[in-house]
Amino acid sequence: MNMIKSIDQILRKIEENAIAILLMLMTFITFWQVINRFILKEPLHWSEELSRYLSIWAAFIGASLGVKKGAHIGVEAFVAILPKTIQRYVYIITTVFCFIFCGAIAYIGYGYCIKLISTGQLSPAMRIPIVLAYAAVPVGCFMMALRYVLLLIQEIANYKKEIKEGECN
Repeated sequence: MNMIKSIDQILRKIEENAIAILLMLMTFITFWQVINRFILKEPLHWSEELSRYLSIWAAFIGASLGVKKGAHIGVEAFVAILPKTIQRYVYIITTVFCFIFCGAIAYIGYGYCIKLISTGQLSPAMRIPIVLAYAAVPVGCFMMALRYVLLLIQEIANYKKEIKEGECN
């Protein structure tokens, strides 16, 4: 279980630092664009595109952190009226479905990114490989899938611990 906690902590630090850096860069670039456009009268044609790509990356990495913090939307009113044992099973089943969904999107997104690399398509303003923007989808979904695996392992460990404590008492 210590290995799971250390993986969780490492992943959390990566996510939080990446989001902070991406949002700071996005804020700085947008601020610099406003200065250039309205004060210096020299707009930066690439700044809006870069800010958009940074925002996309921050959103997908943030979605992974949202899994960790339980911040995603759920229908808890329905689950709350169920008995505790059934609530646990519903939680496990929904976590498995979320893992499968995120894993599928990561896999499909990876395949799409490989196709984009082969086309050599470039972004309109910055002329960088467009795959750098699209890669946020498989990377973010892979991180979310990893988070769901960690949640499943933690839930199963908690369940085993409760059974063991119940037998001892």
